[in-house]
Amino acid sequence: MKSLTIAERVQKLGLVLPKPVSPIGDYVASRRINNVLYLSGQLPIRDSKVLYEGKLGLDVSIQQGIEAATLCALNVISQINDAVPNESVSILKVEGFINSTESFIDHATVLDGASDVLNSVFGSSQGHIRTVLGCSSLPKNSTVELVVTAVIE
Repeated sequence: MKSLTIAERVQKLGLVLPKPVSPIGDYVASRRINNVLYLSGQLPIRDSKVLYEGKLGLDVSIQQGIEAATLCALNVISQINDAVPNESVSILKVEGFINSTESFIDHATVLDGASDVLNSVFGSSQGHIRTVLGCSSLPKNSTVELVVTAVIE
């Protein structure tokens, strides 16, 4: 039995896979080395526009932060689909950067938005390792930036 492609899994979950976001600087969106796919940071961008801007703990709610992380994860999936559309992939590592105030403490809750989507699409049998950090600023005043490393099975 043929396994579902990444795009088919996304569609089956009722999600919409955005177009891969072009790099906003002098770098590439992804790079494959042997069976590891390294992805550049993905912002909450759709149709060339940052949809979630600002700081958690100041002008962005936790729910909006979760939505931003979810959109970042969809952009990660789009980049993976663009790089290796017919490969079996698992997520190895997720690094989340949260634009937040010094007093904000719910970084992990925000990043769960990304982890939940990635686990839904790629499965969570082995899980992924994860780091989440608060930052004083992010590119384009984005609320969240997501960096992912994937393994091609």
